Amino acid sequence: MQTWRLLDTPPMSAAENMALDDVLVELKGQDATPDTIHFLQFSPKAALVGFHQSVQEEIRTGYCAEHGIDVNRRITGGGAIFFDESQLGWEIVASKSTFGLSLPTGKLFKLLCDPVVRALSILGIESAFRPRNDIEIDGRKISGTGGTESYGAFLFQGTMLVDFDVDTMLRTLRIPVEKLKAKEIDSIKERVTCLKWELGHTPPLETIKKAIVTGFEECLGIRLEPGGLCAAEQRLFREKLKYYDSSEWVDLVKPACRKSEIVQAAHKTEAGLVRFTLVVNLKAKRLKNIFITGDFLSFPTRSLFDLEAELRGAPLDYERIRNIIDGFFQGGRIFIPGMSSEDFCRPIEMALGKIAIAEHGIPLEHCNLISVTNGSFSEIMRKRPSVLLLPYCAKLPDCEYRYRKECRLCGECTVGTAWNLGVEQSMENICITSFEDLAVELRRMKEAGVEAFIGCCCQPFFIKHAEDFERAGVPGILLDIDNTTCYELDQAKDAYAGRFEGWTEVNLELLRTVLNVCAHRAT
Repeated sequence: MQTWRLLDTPPMSAAENMALDDVLVELKGQDATPDTIHFLQFSPKAALVGFHQSVQEEIRTGYCAEHGIDVNRRITGGGAIFFDESQLGWEIVASKSTFGLSLPTGKLFKLLCDPVVRALSILGIESAFRPRNDIEIDGRKISGTGGTESYGAFLFQGTMLVDFDVDTMLRTLRIPVEKLKAKEIDSIKERVTCLKWELGHTPPLETIKKAIVTGFEECLGIRLEPGGLCAAEQRLFREKLKYYDSSEWVDLVKPACRKSEIVQAAHKTEAGLVRFTLVVNLKAKRLKNIFITGDFLSFPTRSLFDLEAELRGAPLDYERIRNIIDGFFQGGRIFIPGMSSEDFCRPIEMALGKIAIAEHGIPLEHCNLISVTNGSFSEIMRKRPSVLLLPYCAKLPDCEYRYRKECRLCGECTVGTAWNLGVEQSMENICITSFEDLAVELRRMKEAGVEAFIGCCCQPFFIKHAEDFERAGVPGILLDIDNTTCYELDQAKDAYAGRFEGWTEVNLELLRTVLNVCAHRAT
């Protein structure tokens, strides 16, 4: 029976925990340390993005600064998480040869999660592994996991939700609402759970740790012996800490710039969200820079950076870019559990489609706010869109017409102005009052032979419902709306049912620009 080290460190800051993770896997990769099970905790609270994510896109940094919440970046992939003092982190740091498996495989993920499933059983809770890398209780996640590697070693880590502060988490993270539909869940409480909710009380921390230790010993056939950091780990930790506490590390991914030569596109898959940010030279028709972000896992760790490097300088040609991406996936240079090269090519196709809109004289900064469905921008324009769909959430909250399909044209909100712009183009104007109402209108338009429409909605809504628009079969141009949307406020459930009480605005400048192009093509 193999003996592994049980490393139980005291609560530390986010930077300290991230630095230690790097130290553990690096020295294990040099075969300088034993295979290890590591318990970790955070103090103060922390908001952590995955390795490939942007802090600006995933974390409400203002709220974190006001409430003393650390913001940092994990060395592993996956989505953003909130870690308060009650939660317990567990990690496996071991040689790849220990399990006779090459990283990463679904089989290995399950093997490494089984000990925690066993620990929960010891605590009186029945749970199960849910691909790609979660542990769930009746469909509700209690432990999310992620991993990375270094030479001959790997790190696989997870969280144990002991208690759960939902309100603080919602205020801390920009919840990736694109996931909600895929997991068929409408609220945070319906997709996560914790020991306190399941047991009706909070077990002592030592009881939880003892159960996890037993789970690892039984499932992996090992013996765990408590031990501390060796001298090499302590020395390297001190060296690395400054970097992991720096903006250079925390802001390593910075795709959220808004310059005239920036274009973005995102694609939601069952395995996660992938977003491409392209910095382009329109005159030279070249890709100056590219950032690939999302809540996925990638192996090896640097593979995504290698792909970005190879794409830089490429011509803005879909087939050329697709060949590079296909070569990485098919050549085994990158592996992303649950994703294929097709999932990476889709947002590239969408981004290049947005760039093509600039050929109509529309500034690229506006093109970035335009999405299309069931055809290209040019194809849809040739069909002469005849219907304008407007969102009820852009009407004043106290307007008697807010939840009605008409508008009284009082001039006090952007819907009235947009309505008049549609009338000037001889378009049929319709206010959409809920998601179900949208589905009904799209179906009616299809049956009536409407060739194309223009709609106004937030981009998170379009990303989430892109497949619904495609299935409706009506070619359309979707324009992003201004101000905070229901998705940013985590009120998607109310908006879906037509009960969102916030106030957004139609982007009138963008709408006028597109309608002008439409009118020009009609003459």
